[in-house]
Amino acid sequence: MPEALERQVKLQTGLETLVRAWVPGGRPKAVVVGVHGFAEHSGRYSHVGCFLAERGFSLYMYDLRGHGLSKGVRGYVDSFNQFIEDTVAFLRLVAEEAGGVKPFLLGHSMGGLIAVHAAARLGGEISGLITSGAAVELRVGAATGLLLKLLSTLRPSGRTRLPVAVSCLSKDGEVAAKYLADHLVFKDPTYRLLAEFGKGVSEVWNAVGRISVPALIMHGEDDCLVPPTASRKLYDKLPSPDKTLKMYRGLKHEIFNEIEKEVVLKDLSEWLEKHSAPG
Repeated sequence: MPEALERQVKLQTGLETLVRAWVPGGRPKAVVVGVHGFAEHSGRYSHVGCFLAERGFSLYMYDLRGHGLSKGVRGYVDSFNQFIEDTVAFLRLVAEEAGGVKPFLLGHSMGGLIAVHAAARLGGEISGLITSGAAVELRVGAATGLLLKLLSTLRPSGRTRLPVAVSCLSKDGEVAAKYLADHLVFKDPTYRLLAEFGKGVSEVWNAVGRISVPALIMHGEDDCLVPPTASRKLYDKLPSPDKTLKMYRGLKHEIFNEIEKEVVLKDLSEWLEKHSAPG
């Protein structure tokens, strides 16, 4: 099984963070830049990286600002735009180090939201966009949204206990247990992060219309964290002439961590194979 290559980097945005890479033995068929979700970190994607590397693809991921082993305040971000700028800078760094390739951009949940925004800015610099349970819609009431905006202004570094419904992650109980025990997964985000997350959602539809690269949109039909309608709407609104929607019946939010993950990962690798330039 390919082991993750780990190193610390400082992006042009000033973010100092940990990068993990899973690379095949020879020249990769394609390079994928991945963006993890809210509160988690890139280390939770080791099995995805190994699966892809074993099939000839490279996966590069970094710990988002305020997440995992990135430097700075855990669970905090000044602006959602920082996530987008960091991701654009990271992808360009990976592309340059890989010899000027055009990577695919893959994002899960909030990482999918970030990836959509970043794809709109990157345009033809990427070979395609892939999302898993993209959080382009959230089940947050208007009153809660207004309260978060107020608290973000008055107490930006204030924190709230936000217990994620781990039963919504996967049917595999071990996934929930590991999530709860993972000290790199924070459970007390700041008001500012939550408010900025909401801002990223409210502004995403302005970005979607600028994406024309091939796209693979994936979502679990039994997702109770991000509504499956979010990915259906994303697929419908994307102007990309080459786009695919994969909805998985019976799967919850983390489709890469589901009992049926091999089916999902196979779909991912086959799509990459189809869209990768030969040679």
